[in-house]
Amino acid sequence: MKSARRVLALGSALVTTGVLGLLAVPQPATASTVVVQGTVDCSNVNYSGDTSDWYPYSLQVVSGSPYTSASPSGLYAVPATHAFGFTQTLPSGSTSVGVSTLCSIGHQWDLTGSTGMVDIPAGTSTVTAAWACSTAPVYPGPWVTNCSLQSVSYS
Repeated sequence: MKSARRVLALGSALVTTGVLGLLAVPQPATASTVVVQGTVDCSNVNYSGDTSDWYPYSLQVVSGSPYTSASPSGLYAVPATHAFGFTQTLPSGSTSVGVSTLCSIGHQWDLTGSTGMVDIPAGTSTVTAAWACSTAPVYPGPWVTNCSLQSVSYS
């Protein structure tokens, strides 16, 4: 009987300390408002021609945690490279950012693919990033634009 009580007491102590230990684990800092200054460029040559001369179409800035997708405010053209630049304020608590766009239009199916997401370190107030996007056909026919991060800096 005494051994059963000891086992129950030990089990109760382990559960209590385990729960308290989980509560004491530091949580990542919630980011305050983050401003993204970015550029997005269509960068490849494909069957439709040289898309490096195309401006991105239907540009969206994507953020994670909480997930949002929005047309950027402060959008401007960069004529020398046919890129778009933008400034976008992300929702409070955002932990990552990427872009979604099309560099090919007019096919039966034009789809967006990868977004080139990048994590935002805690304490960051500004992310300056450049993305390059390329389009390719995917059998049996859709054209998919994938974006990849080219450079990033934080302040």
